[in-house]
Amino acid sequence: MISKISRHKYVPAPSHEWLMLATIFLLMLLNFLQTGMIVFAAAPLMGELGVSPQEYSLATASYACVAVVTISKQRWLVERVGWKYYILGSLLVFFIGCVVGFYCRSFDGFLIGYVIMGFGGAAFMTGARVIINLFPPSLIRLTGIKAYAYGLTIGSALAPFLAAHLFMSSSWHYLFVILMVVSLLSAVTASFCLPGIPAKEDIRSQSHPYILMALAAGSFFMLYGFQHGNYAFFSNSVLVGVFLLLGLSSLYYFLRSMVRHHENRPLLSMKSLFDSKLYRNGVTVFFVCYLIMGSNSYLIPQIMQKGLGYGWSTIGNWYALGQVAGVIGLYVSMLIMPKRPHGKKFYVTGFLCLMAYGFFMMRLTPTTNLQTYVAPALFLFVFFTVCVQGTVAAKAFTELQHDETVFSHAQQVKNMVSQLSVALGITLGSIGLQWRTTVHYDVLNQHVASNDPVFIRVLSQISSVYSTHMSGDLASKAGFAWIANEVQKNAVVLAGIDYFSLLFVVGIVGVIVMGCQKRLN
Repeated sequence: MISKISRHKYVPAPSHEWLMLATIFLLMLLNFLQTGMIVFAAAPLMGELGVSPQEYSLATASYACVAVVTISKQRWLVERVGWKYYILGSLLVFFIGCVVGFYCRSFDGFLIGYVIMGFGGAAFMTGARVIINLFPPSLIRLTGIKAYAYGLTIGSALAPFLAAHLFMSSSWHYLFVILMVVSLLSAVTASFCLPGIPAKEDIRSQSHPYILMALAAGSFFMLYGFQHGNYAFFSNSVLVGVFLLLGLSSLYYFLRSMVRHHENRPLLSMKSLFDSKLYRNGVTVFFVCYLIMGSNSYLIPQIMQKGLGYGWSTIGNWYALGQVAGVIGLYVSMLIMPKRPHGKKFYVTGFLCLMAYGFFMMRLTPTTNLQTYVAPALFLFVFFTVCVQGTVAAKAFTELQHDETVFSHAQQVKNMVSQLSVALGITLGSIGLQWRTTVHYDVLNQHVASNDPVFIRVLSQISSVYSTHMSGDLASKAGFAWIANEVQKNAVVLAGIDYFSLLFVVGIVGVIVMGCQKRLN
């Protein structure tokens, strides 16, 4: 009887609630494991595949483009096949992509597998959040939100740790094995608890191939422009500008079409969404947070490796430990929020954490200790993301929860914005690092001259150390090479200090704005 009810009702049977919670947790765990591992492992993956950063950017842009388009179609598909078969189908496609990635031995194979994973994996985050609303209004919904949030934080913490250890101890192909195992577990739990009945035909949203093509083209041009700008912004800024202009034009056409046809149940109910000032403010805060997260996730490994000289596996271990703060911060937030749900204290605390993170990281030196200084500072950054994003997620959608379709569209748009925002954050971080490193290198390099007494003294000291192992000429060359390397490292550290100074200022502005605002509380 329970099985019969679960097939023909929109809500799960009470006895299946724990399976629903497990499905939500596993979908979020899977989403952030695959995102975190692939992003963190980008540099060694390029080496294993033998491709340049420019070529690798094609893979990341293609994945994000596919994800944006697939997210936009989520509600449209759910209305036609039901939640059970939509999630199972997405997991199957994702699993196939993982199999292709596991057996690939070239960049072409990796690109194909990664894009297939994008077609399936785009469903996980939005799907997990909307599935929570299948529960009847009760405390079980709060438990569902906890499962969702713990899947996110635990996945984010495990991803860099697993990526670093798999690369060092076995093979990068086993990244895909971990994802296959988690996807199989997700499929097992989803198949027993999700409702399978689709919506009635008269309440289904509509889509048009030309509009979808505009979204796909706009997303690809924007994302590829962002990614290409990481490496060619200064050398080929015209081409990057053309990509971004084409992308903006296509996305504008898509958005105008959604607004113009709002009365005909469009693919995404843009007019209904952005009529809500609360939602507009929430998406703006999400955009800023994802922008900061994208830039920070790119810059921290770069600064730690190129500026402080730490190995990649060491960075992975301590970066993962820093991410564990998300689990702790989430636990504390979940204790406080039900009793004191007013949002202002969480927002102000979050931006205070960002301000403190920027302040401490501004004091980096080439001899800064990763374990005792950087890892605790990362705790503050993760507390910022938990306090601000978690609270916005709880507040920004309250005016839209009366309509399941509009609520689903709101989650879809938010996650589409997150794809673009993270890509923009990585691009700005990369361009900023190149720019500020070049500026500082030029200043430091002026002191590497024969008429600079400090340079002559240091070169003499270093050469004398090397001279115990080699001839005088070779020792002098080795000493000069050591100084050149130190100049480059110091330039990277100084560029990082510029970035963290900017985060410090953003934290101050955030504290002031969130302390004054009243809408998102």
